[in-house]
Amino acid sequence: MPGQISNEMGALALVGIAIVFGVLALIATVVSIFKRLDQRWQAHEAKLAESATERTQTIDDTTLLLISAAAATVVAGRFRVRRIRRLLPIRTKRTPWSAQGRAQLQGSHVITKKRG
Repeated sequence: MPGQISNEMGALALVGIAIVFGVLALIATVVSIFKRLDQRWQAHEAKLAESATERTQTIDDTTLLLISAAAATVVAGRFRVRRIRRLLPIRTKRTPWSAQGRAQLQGSHVITKKRG
């Protein structure tokens, strides 16, 4: 009879709903497994980063700066100086000796332009 659901159609609908819910449960399980793996991986990376900061530095800051600058130049080519920061605080006492040393350093880095 039209308009009525037969027993076969009802059973087929229940089986279809069970399959859909089963697949959804499987997807939820896989997502939760990946979430746990990601959390473990992030905890492991955080532990490695923390242990890396606790290690003592084996080279001085100047050497590290020079190596970093050399590596950056090799990778990206020549650089333009866009900003210069003050290394010493403004309230640091200035002596004639330190001023003369700075003047000599800055004077030794004068670049002459090529003509022609």
